[in-house]
Amino acid sequence: MIEDKTRVLSVDDNLQNRRIIELALKDHFDVISSDGNSPFIELVEETQPKVILLDIMLEGKTGFDLCSELRDSIDCSDIYVVFVSALTSVSDKLIAYASGGDDYICKPVNIEELQEKLKAIEKRISDKEQIAKQCTNASNIAFTSMKQASELGMLISFFNDSLEISTKEQLYTMIVDFFDQFDVKFSLEFRLENNIIQYPQNILPPLELEILELGRSGQRIVNFGNNILFNSKWCSILIKHISMDDESFVGRIRDNFAILLSIIDSRLMLMDSENKRITERKKALESLSEALSTNFSEIKQSILIQESKLLKVLSELTINLNHKSITMGLSEDQETELLGFFEETKDKFYDAIGASVSIDNNLQNINRILMKVN
Repeated sequence: MIEDKTRVLSVDDNLQNRRIIELALKDHFDVISSDGNSPFIELVEETQPKVILLDIMLEGKTGFDLCSELRDSIDCSDIYVVFVSALTSVSDKLIAYASGGDDYICKPVNIEELQEKLKAIEKRISDKEQIAKQCTNASNIAFTSMKQASELGMLISFFNDSLEISTKEQLYTMIVDFFDQFDVKFSLEFRLENNIIQYPQNILPPLELEILELGRSGQRIVNFGNNILFNSKWCSILIKHISMDDESFVGRIRDNFAILLSIIDSRLMLMDSENKRITERKKALESLSEALSTNFSEIKQSILIQESKLLKVLSELTINLNHKSITMGLSEDQETELLGFFEETKDKFYDAIGASVSIDNNLQNINRILMKVN
């Protein structure tokens, strides 16, 4: 592979000097020459050299002036400038340095020296570019690491917050807030209690609904176009219209959203288990209430039958006692005392029978409380 030559801009108002530079450097460098009369910054922006060989004594502005303009220009300030001049005094070299020059060669030019200086400059440029590239890579890695740490923090927050929710509507609201932080559009399907629900509800187009349905038996992660479908037993999430150009971003999305899906699964499983427990408890209470209601009715009926028998026995006893008191030869006082004792006992018996009504009321209250719990 042929490597691009380093571009050198030679600025000298002497044609012969320019030709000498061109001939000396053409094999190893891409040389562009100028007499210095063109607008200097525009020339530099147009040719974009890595190195400028700049004469000092030019027509109009001096090389010092042009170098100062170059250093004041943001886009051109990092170009290497080598002054090439017949001026050899220390003061001239100090002015050259003060105006922004990087090196200085005296005329007449020693071609071998010039070539060695340019090779050294090439190496410095290469090293500088390599360092800049490494800094950029390090910066990108640091930024990606910070993004990953931030996104991991989002997942941890989502998990912690999800512990406080109990309904699928609350879970969906949390998912909306999570995806807003990534600035991505999505739709999803919950599969809970044999009850399938798509979100956002009532606004998804038929094709999108069909894609979510396919997720019920699809692979864990499916890429198609600029969309990604994440699937599990409990949920499918369709991430829509994301840019696939940033491989790092797409990779993080796949990793983070796969973790998110696992968290969502755990919450849906818990909700399903809780709903089943509530349903089973409701059925058990209904069965208990029905059984108690039946038993209470049987107990009440038994009590009523027993009360009826006892009342009958008491009535017969009363009649027999009245008849027997006549034939027993009791005195009037004895008869009165006996009947009074019997009436007192009879009143207590009726009180005892009345207590069964209170028992029946208590049994009915128990049944009503069970119905309320249900």
